[in-house]
Amino acid sequence: MKKLLQLQVIVLLVGTLFAWYTVITEFLKFYDVEGTIFRVTDCVFPNPVTTPCFWGAWAFLIALIWAYKILKMSGDEQKINQKRLTWLLIAGTIFAWSNNSYQIVKFYTQVGGEPGIGCSGQLITNPFLTSCNIGATIFLIALVVGFVIRKR
Repeated sequence: MKKLLQLQVIVLLVGTLFAWYTVITEFLKFYDVEGTIFRVTDCVFPNPVTTPCFWGAWAFLIALIWAYKILKMSGDEQKINQKRLTWLLIAGTIFAWSNNSYQIVKFYTQVGGEPGIGCSGQLITNPFLTSCNIGATIFLIALVVGFVIRKR
């Protein structure tokens, strides 16, 4: 059981690092263009605070901290918290895949065959290689690990 709980922490750590790397990169690009991080309207591309990636990064971080605390717990406290964490992972997975699915549909229904624009304002040439798709996949893996832990 301890190995599964450690795996859960590792998967969420990878997701957290990936998501925050993406968000920080977007903030740096945004700042280079806008000269501030506080502007949210009339921008060349969206302020990262207004993108799903930003909120997904927070969900990853909260889930990581929670999973780490669960690793240190035992007995009923561990079981109850794992059940609650699994609900957070369900919500995060639904959020991530809903957003990702929207981008995929938008990409394939684009007229003219030109690359689509993602939620962060970047060109999408392959919707399956976007940070959105990668983050959604990591959330799904974390959810599967969470379900396996709950079944044991």
